[in-house]
Amino acid sequence: MKKKMNIVTILLLTISFVSVTPAHDSSAFQVDQQRNRLNQLRREIEDYRKRIKNEERKEEEILATLEMMDREIDLTHALIAELKKEEQQRLKVIDRISAEIKNKELELARLQEIYKERMVAFYKYGRTRDIELLLTSRSFNQMLVWFKYVKLLAENDRRNYQNLLQKKQSIEAKTLQLKKELIAKRRIIDEKSRESEQLKTNSQQRNRLLGKVQENKQIYLEKLQQYQSSAEMIQQLIIAEEQKRLRRENRGIVEATDFPNLRGRMIWPTNGYIINRFGRHQHPRWKTITQNIGIDIKAEFGESVRAVAGGVVTAITWQRGRGNIVIINHMGGYFTVYTHLSQILVQMDQQIELGQVIGNVGDTGSLHGPMLHFEIWKSKQALNPEDWLS
Repeated sequence: MKKKMNIVTILLLTISFVSVTPAHDSSAFQVDQQRNRLNQLRREIEDYRKRIKNEERKEEEILATLEMMDREIDLTHALIAELKKEEQQRLKVIDRISAEIKNKELELARLQEIYKERMVAFYKYGRTRDIELLLTSRSFNQMLVWFKYVKLLAENDRRNYQNLLQKKQSIEAKTLQLKKELIAKRRIIDEKSRESEQLKTNSQQRNRLLGKVQENKQIYLEKLQQYQSSAEMIQQLIIAEEQKRLRRENRGIVEATDFPNLRGRMIWPTNGYIINRFGRHQHPRWKTITQNIGIDIKAEFGESVRAVAGGVVTAITWQRGRGNIVIINHMGGYFTVYTHLSQILVQMDQQIELGQVIGNVGDTGSLHGPMLHFEIWKSKQALNPEDWLS
């Protein structure tokens, strides 16, 4: 009975080894995509920085320089946002690798303990016991069974030893990968810090240029022309979408919308207060007349911008005088427009829900600092947003 228990013990020790296949890095593709996006932003920013240096020497090209600085600032905001995303991805990878190393180290310790017990059992009941059992075998068949059993143990000993080596090598490889990820994370943080400092410098330089625009009537009028051109571009984008709707309607496809029910109780697109209302405005100093086809809401830089109703993103663009722009189609011929965004958090053709954050308040293209320019359209007509907001 004792002999049988020893054999059972050895067999249990032998089959306790479990090989673990290294986990597949499912985030590798996401990291590659993120890296491509970052490299694209870096190339665009570098291009604008070179062009700005060439234009800075020409005082008469102040608006061109201002436009390029606005574009660079928006791109830098996007780059910093992407760097933050990559940093979070790296942190997740680092946490996952650290957990894998910990699990592998625990598994290795378990295997080492099992292997240690197996070796003790081998030396304690090894060759002498094998000869004893061989001589006491009652039949040739029993002897063959014992030979097979001994061979099985030897093969398992070899596999277990190889398993231990593989575990150690796997831990070493994961540790090296972890070090690389930590270095990459440190590089991202450093780049994010450099870009943030560059952004601060660019913003100060742009504000000085804006001061010149405010003090020079001719340049100011040219800036107003940029606003007008941007307004016309926005109108053309809406007209193009409206024409598509009318063609569908002619084929009997009528879009359902509850947008008209929001009149007078619509949520505000951001937290702030109105500084420029809908309609005609006269400049207090230059006496120039301008037409505001929306409202300008003064807000803190980076404040969340929300969709005032459900719909579909039909345009994402950038224009002189307006910066980043998002247009949402609310069906039935209704559209809303959001401009001067420092960051865009949605994509083309994305379904949007009421109150969903679509971006953040910025100041590029603005003569009044951080603000949101907000418009409401019905077909080809701009509506007064104040009639709709609660």
